[in-house]
Amino acid sequence: MKIQTLRSKLAIGLSLVLTAGLVATGLPAAHADTAGLMPTAAQLTAWKGKEITYYFYNDSQAELDTTKAQIADFEKLTGAKVKLDVIPYTSLDTQLQARLAAGNAPDVARLNNPGLYIKDSLDLEQYFTRKYAAEFLKGSTLQVTDSVTKKLIGVPYDLSMNGPIINVDQFKKAGVAVPTSWNWAELIAAAKKVRIANGTEYAFAMDKSGHRFSTVMSQFGAFMVDKNQRNVLPTSKFRAEKSLKMITDLYKADLAPRDLWIGTGTKYASPVAIFIGQQVPVFFSGNFNLATLVRDAKFNFQVVPNPKELNGGGWPGGKFLVAFKASKTPDLAAYFLHYLADSAQMTQMDKNAFWLPTRNDVVAKGVDYPSRQLDMSIYLADTAKTPAAAYGIQSVPTLTGNIYNKLRDLMTEIMAGKITAKQAIQTQTEFIDAQLATLRK
Repeated sequence: MKIQTLRSKLAIGLSLVLTAGLVATGLPAAHADTAGLMPTAAQLTAWKGKEITYYFYNDSQAELDTTKAQIADFEKLTGAKVKLDVIPYTSLDTQLQARLAAGNAPDVARLNNPGLYIKDSLDLEQYFTRKYAAEFLKGSTLQVTDSVTKKLIGVPYDLSMNGPIINVDQFKKAGVAVPTSWNWAELIAAAKKVRIANGTEYAFAMDKSGHRFSTVMSQFGAFMVDKNQRNVLPTSKFRAEKSLKMITDLYKADLAPRDLWIGTGTKYASPVAIFIGQQVPVFFSGNFNLATLVRDAKFNFQVVPNPKELNGGGWPGGKFLVAFKASKTPDLAAYFLHYLADSAQMTQMDKNAFWLPTRNDVVAKGVDYPSRQLDMSIYLADTAKTPAAAYGIQSVPTLTGNIYNKLRDLMTEIMAGKITAKQAIQTQTEFIDAQLATLRK
């Protein structure tokens, strides 16, 4: 069964909300689709036996397996070879920056902070024309557009949406109904009740991520950067402090896995194994974890709507594909990127890995997910409820990752008892000011 709400909810919620003030009338106007682009005979001759490197990380085994299958098909199509470098997410940027500095750039990469590599990335418009950007949801290319030249230097590969996933079996045992709507006080109360009834170690767990926590801030009406590249955290600092204290208090009280944050330094960490091990009933993460849960969870789980305070909805995210200028065969690198992001390959990956698509044509026809239709529908519904202000931080693509990571590290300091939520927000405000100042130099 296709999720036909992809047109109404995803196109409106993700495309139109990115440009505040537009009327939510549906999908953008159709544009020429280059998804059927084929290499010329001359290119195939030149590429035969050539090797390119794909710098890649995956959130699930399904992503890796699908990528390997697509690479095999690409190699048959072109006669070229693709070396797949699988990199841990926790060292993705560190390793890539070291490789670039050493003159050992990969040809293509899957990234979550493409803004850090704008100067190193290939101008895709020289291969696919300026119309290529219009094949993707309006606004989704913001983080892969050179702010100076306005050229497209990458493509949005998938969209992600944050939200809670619950252990349904544990909720039922505790006599707590699966929520159709709730606020944060209700979520925490339910999580504590379910924990006691089932004897789980924790009540709540969230990915160690400033991006993930930004969801909670947004729900309380607090944001860090607006679409005009201004620091807006001071205008909502009390709401930010309230949301920050609420979450970190759970960790300080050992109602959430504090060691996962404190014991992993300045790196991302996920409590997905804790949730799979049934040691926590409420797991706050993103749709990308569904593939792992479908494979490994031995209990009934379900995505449930995000809590609503001043705002509802989640927090937008996504992954991007870029090709690098340093490639010895840049046209082959560009074509491989184009191949991965075409309609057929994206549809296949979306199905297998429970991704949300970025291409207008895939959005328009819908995605026939093999299971978890209700879960994906809830993510889509929360996408449509996400406030436009949540997309403001994407106006500073070269700084987005730094701002998220600083917030994550300040949360860790709160959990360790080194600072208060108020001090953390003050420090984050000063950090954002300093980061934004670099744009004006």
